[in-house]
Amino acid sequence: MNWLDIVSLESGNNDESQKRGDHLYLQIVRSIKDAIRSGKLPLESRLPTNRELASLLNIDRSTVSRAYLELSEVGLIESHVGRGTYVKSLVEVPKAGTLENGGSGAGLSVGSSGSGMGSVGSSGSSSSNVYRPMVWAEKFSRASQTVNSIVSRQAPASGLQDDTISFGGGIPTEEFYPSSHFQRIVSEMVGHGDVDRMFAYSPAEGDAELCNEVIKYLAEQSMQVLHDELLIVSGSQQGIDLVSTALVDENDVVIVEDPSYFWAICNFRARHARLIGVPVDEEGMRMDVLETVLKRQKAKLIYVMPAFQNPTGATMSQARREQLLALAREYQVPILEDNFVGELVYDGDRRKPLRAEPGAQDIVIHQGTFSKALCPGLRLGWLVAPQEVMTRLRAAKRSSDLTTNSMAQVVLCKYLQEGLYKEHLEHVRGAYKQRLEALVEALEKHISPITFNSEGRHRGPQRLTWTVPYGGLFVWAKLPARLSAREFLNYAEREGVTFSPGELFFVGADQPEYLRLCFIQTDEDTIREGVKRLAKALSAFFADVLRARSKESAWSKRGNERVLI
Repeated sequence: MNWLDIVSLESGNNDESQKRGDHLYLQIVRSIKDAIRSGKLPLESRLPTNRELASLLNIDRSTVSRAYLELSEVGLIESHVGRGTYVKSLVEVPKAGTLENGGSGAGLSVGSSGSGMGSVGSSGSSSSNVYRPMVWAEKFSRASQTVNSIVSRQAPASGLQDDTISFGGGIPTEEFYPSSHFQRIVSEMVGHGDVDRMFAYSPAEGDAELCNEVIKYLAEQSMQVLHDELLIVSGSQQGIDLVSTALVDENDVVIVEDPSYFWAICNFRARHARLIGVPVDEEGMRMDVLETVLKRQKAKLIYVMPAFQNPTGATMSQARREQLLALAREYQVPILEDNFVGELVYDGDRRKPLRAEPGAQDIVIHQGTFSKALCPGLRLGWLVAPQEVMTRLRAAKRSSDLTTNSMAQVVLCKYLQEGLYKEHLEHVRGAYKQRLEALVEALEKHISPITFNSEGRHRGPQRLTWTVPYGGLFVWAKLPARLSAREFLNYAEREGVTFSPGELFFVGADQPEYLRLCFIQTDEDTIREGVKRLAKALSAFFADVLRARSKESAWSKRGNERVLI
């Protein structure tokens, strides 16, 4: 298919880049809409990637991304990780307040009296035999539309093999679930008739005995917490949502690490906050960039993961922790610290939470979870905040789900009281350390620098590079510059292995070359086999990249257009 026939761009006369970007983006949207309506692009037609179409049109990739997002939001196209972008509908859903014939109305065209569908009378009321299907597309909230467009980017690819090895995700597996202990605890409590706490509502702030155990647990991490500063929540995601409810309004500036946790990005964007990403290096969030942002923007919240950051695995250095607290205090911006895997340390000393640092108590909201070390279905975590903030968080909790699951709280409380969680932590630390070592050793063995020759020409080294964390769940890897991990995922899935493309985690500039590898979900032998498959996929991917580059000479200039011969 010749996409230059489908998408034609006129030269813009406006010198302002922003306005020119808008001009081009609207032309792309209009051209693809027209092609779908005319039948040039039938249902299930595959569209070029952002990179491919931008290259064909000789424009910035972000302009194509914006056009695709617009087409996706009106239901004409949809994207799937590993498969690409396809025509979803042959008819655009009309916007609210418009009729297909150009008049005003409810957003749905109504046939004439001869259409068999009834008609609208002159009085404006419809006859009883008119069937008007509900147009749900115009009923969804802005928040829902925003989240749906973001989540669609990471929808699972179809056609995965049954024996696919996954380095995606980031959750413990069944072999580490506390099944036998939980079964015994439930049986004992039911057998002794101690069921009132299990089956009744717990207080909104959390089961009192569980709160006591969490306070003891946090004290071992150098955090002194009062009961009025603690809230039990349904996992980390609810913690983020409650803080957003209490603090973030539309157009508020929220500063996040870049890259950052995908579902936190979704939550903040659903509230139509203005997200500003601050780059992360091996010492965590860069304080020089953060200071520049704070000088220029009035921020409402800073969201950070100081320990084993998701997705990079980086841990914030002590010097940067102190700088972060100093900057937050100077510019009066509260910090949400997400300590989701702070206890999963495999080498070296465990660093205390940010909230345990001197002077952090009144400016840091701290959250943690039991889910990552125990089991994902537990959905239990906590928030620690100054009492003034906690009053608002508890109100937000009541309006969200009234109270956290009582049975889970009571069983976990008994588990903590018996000292079983500490034993479990030691067990999973040892197991996860071995899995991390297996992954790194396999990467070093099978994905060393690869050199390709094409038609006798030396192309230079092509390789995958990675960082090695000393805790957490993830290894952060990088392809050579300008290569796409999402495109590489297609090759990996064909070999029976998958991962998370890194572009999902960025809020700033597009950085498609990154990928995230989770090492806790499979045993060492499976990890080694998975890396072998990755290596095979890399070879095929790089070979195709070289072939594509060797065909660059087939491009020629024709006026202001680039045409593929």
